Amino acid sequence: MAVVRLGRTAAKNVRGSMYEVFLLEKERLFPWLDEIRRGRVMVGPVEEQGFPAFREPSSTHDLWLDYGLTMMGPQTCIYHLTEKVCTIQRTDEGFEIDDTVTAQDQLLVGVHSCDLHAILVLDKAFLRGRVIDRNYRIRREKTVVVGYHCTSVCSQCFCASMGTGPFFEPREGYDFLLTDLGDRYMLEALGERAHGMVAPLRLHKAEEKHFREKEELRQQLLGQFTKRLDTSRIVEIILRNQNHPVWRRTADERCLSCTNCTKVCPTCFCYSTRDLGDFELKKWDRTRAKDSCQELHFAEVHGSNFRGIRAARLRQFVTHKLATWWEQFGCFGCIGCGRCMTWCPTHIDLTHMAKEIMATEGLGMR
Repeated sequence: MAVVRLGRTAAKNVRGSMYEVFLLEKERLFPWLDEIRRGRVMVGPVEEQGFPAFREPSSTHDLWLDYGLTMMGPQTCIYHLTEKVCTIQRTDEGFEIDDTVTAQDQLLVGVHSCDLHAILVLDKAFLRGRVIDRNYRIRREKTVVVGYHCTSVCSQCFCASMGTGPFFEPREGYDFLLTDLGDRYMLEALGERAHGMVAPLRLHKAEEKHFREKEELRQQLLGQFTKRLDTSRIVEIILRNQNHPVWRRTADERCLSCTNCTKVCPTCFCYSTRDLGDFELKKWDRTRAKDSCQELHFAEVHGSNFRGIRAARLRQFVTHKLATWWEQFGCFGCIGCGRCMTWCPTHIDLTHMAKEIMATEGLGMR
């Protein structure tokens, strides 16, 4: 990966957006967050029963910035797991539809690099296609995103292999990005909104030596990864091995079709809709909820189910994440966070399945 070098000015126009890099003393972080959270709901990593979770903290000081892996990613603040789409009311003249979106301004703090990439993937699904998802767009626009670079590597994480970490390289998708330099933070501000929010602090610009410190930290983290996956040929290999025995064996011996993998995956975006009406058939609430390709009903069509066996559903999940997502969106659907294998009751590891397939093609089990 290329190292960003902005020199002493540390200011650059990237894709038409103002990009500046500052130094922020650590004791000023929480007071600044308290200031920019005014009029917004703040959501960030907090401790919940001994584990990190993205919640609304009672105080900024409750934020757990050096957290590990959360079960549900921060993207659920933008793409809700369940939500009402509209209310349909029968009237004497016909029908009235109320599709008002309830969305508050929010400050999303502490988003790791892999999850920033997940949000970019969801942006492609909901904002870059022929149909723009209005609910997602409104919440996305109302969300100030503060990224936070990891300070350690989780055992199940392989974001370095997927090109999504440990540090976030794209200059898009966030407002602020924090890197812990020890005695202070490097604060990257992207866009006019971010520039206006950080201007009152009158911060010093980052210099070349600070970028060198950041790169040293990145190299240290790269050396901590224990889980790796060679992705150089993974797309063609997965597509070429749709009948590999690993699919059926893993499905028959271990997969429960519990859908945990898809529920915790931060890039899964499929949903189903449901209409709930009153007894008089005068009013209906249409809701949508995150759905799963691991559910038996998911692939039901008139007269048949084209993924009627568990092996086909498991194969679909892995193939989509590591191969066919490229055809859809030009990127991997897997960000290497390790949530799917961490919260799988039988600890199915998609990297193990991928490596087994690669081994049959003589590529080894690296």
